[in-house]
Amino acid sequence: MRNVIPSMLVAIFILIGGLHSALAAPYWVKPGVYIEYIVQRYDPYFDLVTGALPNQIHTAEIFIEINGTLFRVFANNNTTVRFDILDENNGYLRVRATIMMENVTISSIFLNGTRYPVFWNRRDVISEKLIPSHDVGFLDCVWLEVKLNNLTLSGDYMIRRSDGAVFDMDGNYYGHTFLWINPNNLPEANETFSLLGSTNVTVWGAGTLNESAMTYYGKFGPPLISIALTMGDFKLSQRIDEKREYTLIDVSFGGPSAGIIYDPSSGIALYPATTGTAPYADFRAIGVKWAVFEDQLSGYRMIAKKNRSWKFGLVLHDTNADFGAVDEVKYTRPQTAVGYIFYITLVFLGIAVVWASLRKRR
Repeated sequence: MRNVIPSMLVAIFILIGGLHSALAAPYWVKPGVYIEYIVQRYDPYFDLVTGALPNQIHTAEIFIEINGTLFRVFANNNTTVRFDILDENNGYLRVRATIMMENVTISSIFLNGTRYPVFWNRRDVISEKLIPSHDVGFLDCVWLEVKLNNLTLSGDYMIRRSDGAVFDMDGNYYGHTFLWINPNNLPEANETFSLLGSTNVTVWGAGTLNESAMTYYGKFGPPLISIALTMGDFKLSQRIDEKREYTLIDVSFGGPSAGIIYDPSSGIALYPATTGTAPYADFRAIGVKWAVFEDQLSGYRMIAKKNRSWKFGLVLHDTNADFGAVDEVKYTRPQTAVGYIFYITLVFLGIAVVWASLRKRR
């Protein structure tokens, strides 16, 4: 069954510039710099989520393809996402993305007797089993279920300094990095932000928030920059044989499906996944087909404690970027009410997207 996120009312947007200059690397981007985000487990948050047991509430959930096999991976405890800029050659930055997950479950479905690729460390395995499928039309299949203490996924990719374009190490293009933006030259509506196979993730709109944001790295703003993205329909299926595919995820968005909050002074992404979803080129370039992140502590502070300085999704945790390397960047763009429309939209979408968009079909 398809999960549908209803359309939102569209506001009037004031947009500046094109995506090329909007995503050129800021002054602080150089080899040796790292940016680290985190999503944390926080048990009091569970009471805010209706219709789900605690073990169904995850900090991270991703789909990754390994040697042609699609795996669903989720973490019930903390997850850290880190980006290290390793070096630069002819205007291209080589970046290593690392996803470190705790209390992990891996699942997949395939024909009974299939030799599946192993991308986890056997020493971290708690249990590993094959469960006969009871799905109609797939009775000759089995479900793989692996439980792990920890799992680390890592891969290198390239970002072109001049425009933020993302490529894998084979030169395939996936869109633009989410890690930074030019605050004085925001992307335009309908520009392609990233590519998910045949699905284009496009800019829905951009605006400002006249408020501050708390992260685990520190406080930013006001103001803040809010970018909303949309992608329409998205589907991932496991190929069983020449005639059959098993759908693992099938979602449809009628309005904004992802959002990012940036710091106007530095351009760094503070909250890259304000709806939870992270359909970004930086993940796609290392083989991650779909990702959802949910920091339960910040979500609890935002929803239960009504502290609007905390947002939703993936949260900036640490960086060694030198934001004081040059004179402070002055953000001169007028503040508008548009950002509040984005923010309210994304907050309402946040919980719904995380728990409605990813349902395992078993």
